[in-house]
Amino acid sequence: MTAPSRAKRTAADVMTPDPRTCSIFSTVLEAVLLFRDADCGAVPVIEEGKPVGILTDRDVALALAEYEEQLPSLPVSKIMTQGVFAIAPETDIDTVVSQFGDRRVRRLLVVGPDDRLLGIVSWADIAPYVPDREVGEAVTEVVEQP
Repeated sequence: MTAPSRAKRTAADVMTPDPRTCSIFSTVLEAVLLFRDADCGAVPVIEEGKPVGILTDRDVALALAEYEEQLPSLPVSKIMTQGVFAIAPETDIDTVVSQFGDRRVRRLLVVGPDDRLLGIVSWADIAPYVPDREVGEAVTEVVEQP
């Protein structure tokens, strides 16, 4: 099956706009409820309107062994992935694809010139616009992290 044209498509064209977010003070339980309610596996963590990290379902799963009983009440800042890989909304789709592999991430945050969060791009968002082979190559680069 042929992918829809990706000519002149940008991150803004394929991103999920205005994703649900949490603050650094939100609890892990609050974030997990966002995962459930928004049917997503990642929530950007915001401080003063700007992303400072991202909490993924994988972060929560890995923290379970260390924090067990206190995990639900733990602030997300304790287990989130700090620092974010962000792209501008005008970033072309080819660059978005390469950023997944280069940065070895599954999601990229889209921020405006003021560094405020505009959206999030995942593999699922770009998959319809790129050949399966390219998605596979990007996935392989992430999975085979050193």
